[in-house]
Amino acid sequence: MIKFGTGGWRAVIGDEFTFSNVRRVAQAAALYLKEIKQAHKPVVIGHDLRFLSGRFSRAIAEILVHNGIPVWFIEQVVPTPMLMYAVEQERLALGLMVTASHNPSEYNGIKVIVEGGKDAPVEVTNRLEELCKLVPPLQAPPLTFFDALEQGKIALYSNKNAYIDSLLQQIDVPAVQQLNLNVLFNPMFGVAKDIMAMCLASLRCSVDLINAQRDTMFGQRAPSPSRETLQDMEYLMKQGKYHIGIATDGDSDRIGLYDEQGNYITANDILKLLYYYLKKYRGEQGGLVRNITTTHILDRIAHSFGEPAYEVPVGFKYISQKMDEKNLLLGGESSGGLKIRGHVNGKDGILAALLAVEMLAKTKKSLSQLLEEINAQYGTLHFGELSLPYRAQDRSRLEQLLLRDGYVPSFPWPIEKVSYLDGVKFYFPQDNWLTIRFSGTEPVLRLAWEMSSPEQIAALKEIMRKDRTLELPWDKGAV
Repeated sequence: MIKFGTGGWRAVIGDEFTFSNVRRVAQAAALYLKEIKQAHKPVVIGHDLRFLSGRFSRAIAEILVHNGIPVWFIEQVVPTPMLMYAVEQERLALGLMVTASHNPSEYNGIKVIVEGGKDAPVEVTNRLEELCKLVPPLQAPPLTFFDALEQGKIALYSNKNAYIDSLLQQIDVPAVQQLNLNVLFNPMFGVAKDIMAMCLASLRCSVDLINAQRDTMFGQRAPSPSRETLQDMEYLMKQGKYHIGIATDGDSDRIGLYDEQGNYITANDILKLLYYYLKKYRGEQGGLVRNITTTHILDRIAHSFGEPAYEVPVGFKYISQKMDEKNLLLGGESSGGLKIRGHVNGKDGILAALLAVEMLAKTKKSLSQLLEEINAQYGTLHFGELSLPYRAQDRSRLEQLLLRDGYVPSFPWPIEKVSYLDGVKFYFPQDNWLTIRFSGTEPVLRLAWEMSSPEQIAALKEIMRKDRTLELPWDKGAV
């Protein structure tokens, strides 16, 4: 079954992610465009470096052409934010990106970008799911990709230069050029290598690259910039040769950072750093939005500047929607994605990385010094998360228990409120909280929390592990 989650449709290659199913999604997209009377506009198609991504993207193009829809095809691999920028700038109705982002190598997927360069909202993806059910398995149409290209029904397209120019327009280039920063960049075998290298060269940074070649197995790790997947990078950063270490995920919409001492900067800390920098040092106006599993320290920072902070479900489309609605300065999530007002209408790891570089130049402070400054002013909370693989019967039972019956475990702390915005979230005093939700991209139950001390976290985990009513699937392994 083709199901769109928080980051598009993703499935295991050769299982559900097949050429037949990819063609069904393309046919559903064609039918949708005809429904909204936008089939006259080109659809821009991009792809990442995953196994067969280029072939899958050509299969999509063939189906759209078969439906009389013009195609702009990006031949080189492309970051997702660059494709979003194309949809926005060219005023297109739809863009399709073949990527599974940060998922493990056995996955591939399709992200749907709609008018304005935004992640497709739920009403669009729900309609695509309905249309997919009406489409039978499809074979390749008679007109091949290369024949359609020769006949002018598919046009090769590139907005690389425009995208790079747009990135550098957001950055104080002369200020960075004066600092001569040493940067270690790790694209994690993904698509950001060329664009980041060009931008950093324009900023006169000295750059060393690791994991920059194509590897469809991503070095036997998921291309997600977590500390666990960046151990080779951490080893190099510990040598003290670099001012900053930057990693981007498979399609470049997420980042990871290391400070000058080789300390991993968590996604929550990246958000704290960049929002604080934009407010304190650049004097930008505007509040922020975060998802339910992201640090509440952000709220403290926003409120200290007299700005609002909003909470939305997991899924970047909700962050983009709230930013547009309230004209917010920054939106982010604890998984490493963030959006800054005035650029791409979705998360852009490349812009976030360049802004971090500017932050060092403009403040004349290191990442570790800036974090100390923030922690001294706003305090610290201890964040954690884990994922529990579940069986189908686990999901139905836990959904009934937590979401419909409203079961509350026996916590030793007062509960200030309970939210069912996305899964269930328990709010405790002093900005402490726990969320339990089902992943929108993988068959796992995700727990996330933020507590005032490691001892409270240990107590929380013990409570959840021993709860005989919940019976969470701990025996299946926690990752």
